[in-house]
Amino acid sequence: MSIENQVFEVQKKHKIQMKNTSALYRLEKIKKLKSLILEKKDQINEALALDFHKPHLETELAEIMPVLGMLNLLEKELIDWMSDERVASPLLFKGTKNWIRKEGKGNSLIISPWNYPFQLTVYPVVTAFAAGNTSIVKPSEFTPHTNKIIIEIFNEVFEQKEVCILEGEVELSTKLLKMPFDHVFFTGSTSVGKIVMKAASEHLASVVLELGGKSPVIVDKGCDIEKAAKKIMWGKILNAGQTCVAPDYVLVHSDDKEKFINASKKFVEEVYQNELESSDDYSHIITQRHADRLKDLIEDAKKLGAKVEFGDADFENQRVVAPTILSEINSDMKIMQDEIFGPVLPLITYDSIDSAIEYVNQYDNALAMYIFSNSKPVMNKIMDNTFNGGVTVNDVLIGVSHPTLPFGGAGKSGIGKYHGKHGFDSFSNLRSVTRRDMDLGTSYFYPPYTQTKYKIVNSLLKKFSSLF
Repeated sequence: MSIENQVFEVQKKHKIQMKNTSALYRLEKIKKLKSLILEKKDQINEALALDFHKPHLETELAEIMPVLGMLNLLEKELIDWMSDERVASPLLFKGTKNWIRKEGKGNSLIISPWNYPFQLTVYPVVTAFAAGNTSIVKPSEFTPHTNKIIIEIFNEVFEQKEVCILEGEVELSTKLLKMPFDHVFFTGSTSVGKIVMKAASEHLASVVLELGGKSPVIVDKGCDIEKAAKKIMWGKILNAGQTCVAPDYVLVHSDDKEKFINASKKFVEEVYQNELESSDDYSHIITQRHADRLKDLIEDAKKLGAKVEFGDADFENQRVVAPTILSEINSDMKIMQDEIFGPVLPLITYDSIDSAIEYVNQYDNALAMYIFSNSKPVMNKIMDNTFNGGVTVNDVLIGVSHPTLPFGGAGKSGIGKYHGKHGFDSFSNLRSVTRRDMDLGTSYFYPPYTQTKYKIVNSLLKKFSSLF
């Protein structure tokens, strides 16, 4: 029997015991995990630097802090989240008590990505465990050093029957997806998300799919262009744009185009002082194949008429891709057909908010949307007339880090939400319970259905119509 089958069978036998573990048992392990993460912070930093040159500050800000935020929230709220939720009884249910039990769904499969390999592996595992699930975890094969430190930490906290990380490539994911898990949590591309959902449907497993899409930015005329440009470009250079909620393209009013380009270029030059390739403050692209893909997108756009406003530099280290803005964009370019996932920003001009909204709506629902505006009517108009997973106004990325807001997509950018209690609920079966404590004559309505019984039911219907 293969290792994945062995672990699955062990966890399958344990899932009843796991769902019945106490809040105190779960909290003890959550506190131990938090302590180990803080203790091994330097090793986590080094692992991510080895995998793709991620700056230590970015690791602490975008990888470690969100996990610690969730662990802190669990310490404070888990007992309350796990408690039965009492439900009021309407007239027809007098004589009963009703409540909702929060139970783990059972055996969960968590497939995590490479771009934030610590956060996007540990966060869902912690959430699944807190809700009373077992987990088999398949991390990305592109981040072996990060995987190693996560395994080291998990092995000190969890038993294999609770949480087990299995390393491998696509073939391992394919094998795992054939197994009858109760719940599947996947973070990655929309194309792979479709494969995951199809595989899960064979076992009627519930799914949470955290995908991506082309997250737009609309910069309203009249706002502070320099401040907006700085924030947007920060969102593009963080992790070298390898972020599922990174600004994917920006819509700027025609009158503000040059000002936005100049402000963006100024910010990048001030940050890196023309030493981008040697900078310890700039992540590399995860593999050469991924870097080549980005360069091909730029070349394709240029051939179809795009103008390079700045960037598009060649470096000796081919995994370094410069922050780049392209203008004169059209929809035939490959760069506008798929999520970019790199530090390249297409710029599109518009003449009215209506035309900007129309442009956004030609694409599938994005994971995130960003609006820069001083006008509440404009903000509301954009939100009222678009669909996406979440919105951040006058900033980028920060919404995804909020520990209690639901995070997830809409339509092709994802199914289901997590973070905070929303994640706990996504990994929970909300089991309804009705208990009859007093028989108030409902058996009177058993067959045969006499005229007297019809009269009583009609009387009750009239009473119900006045109550509701």
